[in-house]
Amino acid sequence: MAFAASLRTLRALAVTVAAAVLASGLVFVAAPATATVAPDPAFPGVAEALPAAVEAAAKVAAADPGEADPAGTATVTGRVTFPDGTDLRTGRTFVAAYAPGADAGSPLAAAAVIDGSYTLRVPQGDVVLGVVSEGRAVFDQGGPQSGELVSVGPDGVVRDVLLERSALVSGRVTAPAGVDITGQRVVVAVYPVAGAGAAVAAANVVTDAGTFAVGGLPAGEYRVAFVSSVAGAVSEWWQDAPRFEKARPLVLAAGEARPGIDAALEALHRMETSVPTISGTPVVGQTLRALPGAWTAGAALSYQWYANGKAISKATASSLALTTAHAGTRITVQVTGKKAAFSSVTVASAATAAVLRPLVAPTPSITGTPTVGQTLKVRTGTWTTGTRLTYQWYINGAAVARATAASFTLPSAAAVKTVTVVVSGTKAGYAAASRRSKPTAAVKGILSAPTPRITGSAIVGSRLTAVPYTWTSGTRLSYQWYLNGRAISRATGSTLVVTPAMVKARITVRVTGTKSGYISAARTSARTAAVVYPGRTKPISTWNCPAWAPIKGNAQSMIYHVRSGAYYAKTKPEVCFSTESAAVKAGYRKSKR
Repeated sequence: MAFAASLRTLRALAVTVAAAVLASGLVFVAAPATATVAPDPAFPGVAEALPAAVEAAAKVAAADPGEADPAGTATVTGRVTFPDGTDLRTGRTFVAAYAPGADAGSPLAAAAVIDGSYTLRVPQGDVVLGVVSEGRAVFDQGGPQSGELVSVGPDGVVRDVLLERSALVSGRVTAPAGVDITGQRVVVAVYPVAGAGAAVAAANVVTDAGTFAVGGLPAGEYRVAFVSSVAGAVSEWWQDAPRFEKARPLVLAAGEARPGIDAALEALHRMETSVPTISGTPVVGQTLRALPGAWTAGAALSYQWYANGKAISKATASSLALTTAHAGTRITVQVTGKKAAFSSVTVASAATAAVLRPLVAPTPSITGTPTVGQTLKVRTGTWTTGTRLTYQWYINGAAVARATAASFTLPSAAAVKTVTVVVSGTKAGYAAASRRSKPTAAVKGILSAPTPRITGSAIVGSRLTAVPYTWTSGTRLSYQWYLNGRAISRATGSTLVVTPAMVKARITVRVTGTKSGYISAARTSARTAAVVYPGRTKPISTWNCPAWAPIKGNAQSMIYHVRSGAYYAKTKPEVCFSTESAAVKAGYRKSKR
């Protein structure tokens, strides 16, 4: 039968024992002498993860048994079955008996499992059994806190154990030339990635032969540390990583044995580096700057700039001002980090694009009148010989579609807005350049200004009206009436009453439109017919007609009288006519006298 509970937590329960062993020197059967592994704050949890329970069981198993069968004792025997394929040529496994409530570092009895069987002589009464291993791909089982409580009588008991397979990592550790790492002074610690480097899943020491094996690992993702307390051999993470976050993760499947996790310790700490980058534009006259990235804290950084791989004389600052000597070359920078007890490292950046020369690129100007319908032209100034120029016109900062010529006819959409032009130049071996002109004054709009028309009759007493038609929205209109081309005083309304003084003259009206941002416009109507008097009118008094309509008409008799007639002075006019034809047309006949 198997023990009732697992001992996977046994190492964690043996923190006190492990710390004591670390402080006083861990003694293993395979080690020729007592040695210590000093705790390192950069690698927390190492002491707690060492197989202290195995060491305690080994000491008890190796002790002189004394009397063969002491009184009050009995035997516990059985077999330990390992998973198929377990390599028993390396590592150790012990069966230990503990007093109930004891710690893992104080077994009552222990026996090494050599051929699969074991025999323990223990005090009669209650004991707790556990199986602990190191360097093998198996999980521990039982133990003082979680194992099966066994009552041992005079006849003893038999307990068989079936171990479960775990994952295991193994490899070889070498030291710098002339440095001795024997005496179990280097520990291999396996950290779960999820633990952020604060807890160790399992650990074991490196043997005097330079090998190690760490078992008891469930499936998961880990990072492996090699922790040294030997002067001249510094601790490191697998594959020379300087710290937990940069160490390469190791993914283990359930029961997987992963060999080849090797390390070559170095005499100096490995410098943490970054690949530098270069900021700035690679153009003559510009300044490039080296951005070194993150390096080991406290590292002194130095710089060397290169043009096409050749060191630039005296270019050892973190920035480089580009000169014509650099034109056409690709620039790199090498950053070297140095710090006491660390190996110095030099890292090179990627190369820039080829350094370009700057174009002579003057600011353009705009010629022409900024009025809708007018054409503006760009004056480019003198660019570097051979430069190809292109153009883009803008209205109020927005690019105008297809406005890419050296001239630009202003559309109505440009009214009351400013116009600029951007001239761009390109030439092989030179940095492309663009220059923007100053904006024009606000473009003057052109008003929609139709020719007005006069309605009404050019007859004295009539009212003429100016019809302006539809102008640009928002246009303010004003009027001026003219008589035979001469302005009529105070005739500035949209209507005009025809007076006798205008007879025989022709009338026009001029409409003027104004709007902010637009050019004022004026339009003059066609002339009216010559002003005439009306055919008939009312008398100006009981006996008199106006001078321009002297013919008197009598409505009762339907007879009209002229000034030369006998009854003219005696007639009270009811209507007055300007001409005899007007009277006749109105149905009147001429007086016979």
